[in-house]
Amino acid sequence: MSIPNYLTLLRIVLTPIFFIALVSYAPEKENCRIIALAIFIIASLTDALDGILARFLKQRTELGKMLDPLADKILLISGYVGLLFVGTLPYRPPLWITITILFRDLFLLVGFIALNVMSIKMDVQPNWWGKLTTACQMLLLCFILLEWSVAQSLAYLTVSFTIISGIIYITKGLKFIQ
Repeated sequence: MSIPNYLTLLRIVLTPIFFIALVSYAPEKENCRIIALAIFIIASLTDALDGILARFLKQRTELGKMLDPLADKILLISGYVGLLFVGTLPYRPPLWITITILFRDLFLLVGFIALNVMSIKMDVQPNWWGKLTTACQMLLLCFILLEWSVAQSLAYLTVSFTIISGIIYITKGLKFIQ
């Protein structure tokens, strides 16, 4: 297994620890927010680092192509679902934003599984809209955990990118069917 794949696995392993720290947060347990933030930043950095190393070391693998986006989705979904259980942060995105993020990822996952079940050969290639969406979703979670007011504005930009990238991926998936 390659170094980038180990970093991706690290992100998956860090996710439940991040989630537990996040949902354990309360004003009297400020350290839980700080721990959740630190773990989330480390996990997010592994996302960037595994991609850079895979290209630089020429270690792109089929396993990595599948695991990397899955690890991102597990981390981000855990973060946004975790926020639903933390009512004491100064800003949490409205429920409809969380639902939009979750629905897009669920819809893409179901579509991917359906194409595989139908034995449709596809080459899943991340695009810049998807990468931008992931980066915005990660930044938004960081800003929320940092308790920065800019999170409120970034939430609307993030949901816009989430919708646009979802439409692009759905369009590509429909082309595979034709």
